[in-house]
Amino acid sequence: MTNGDWPSTEGLVLRPWAVGDRDVLVSAWADPEVRRWTAVPDDASPDAAARWIAGGWRRREEGLALDLVGVSVDDGRILGEVGLSAFDTARRAARIGWWTAASERGRGVATAMVRAMTGWAHDGPLALRVVVAEVDPANPASVTVVRRAGYELLGKVPGRLTEGSTTDGRLVFASQPPVCGATGEGASATRV
Repeated sequence: MTNGDWPSTEGLVLRPWAVGDRDVLVSAWADPEVRRWTAVPDDASPDAAARWIAGGWRRREEGLALDLVGVSVDDGRILGEVGLSAFDTARRAARIGWWTAASERGRGVATAMVRAMTGWAHDGPLALRVVVAEVDPANPASVTVVRRAGYELLGKVPGRLTEGSTTDGRLVFASQPPVCGATGEGASATRV
């Protein structure tokens, strides 16, 4: 993956993390809601955040992950993060995840970031056939985000052991680019 035309939508643009974003990342890693729903490293210090940001180019080049920040076009403020990971090149698939800054929650920011990243993942240089979101059913805000972003519910994956107990499992949603019918008219979704 190379730097280039990053996804954008009305009101925000997605771009890679930059060195100057370190304090925003530290703040996000300390946010109880971000910690509750996303994977946050054990070491959430400013030095760890700087190392993580510096490693972004390597994760992109190795095809491990693509983490982008949503930035307001009005004032340059970081609104949240959206990323792709778990790339399956044979299936042209990836997993999507996101978080939103506390001050931006409930304003449609996450939906806008997910839509922009998903459209770019399908139609841009990645040309993915499917983007998958795994959402905890106890997180209704994220369920709303994926539904509003056009993802379809595929099912539920079994619970996993976490700290000695099992979780109830996660809802699995998928977004796929439209496929033209045999006549070239209309569009229909296909399942992988």
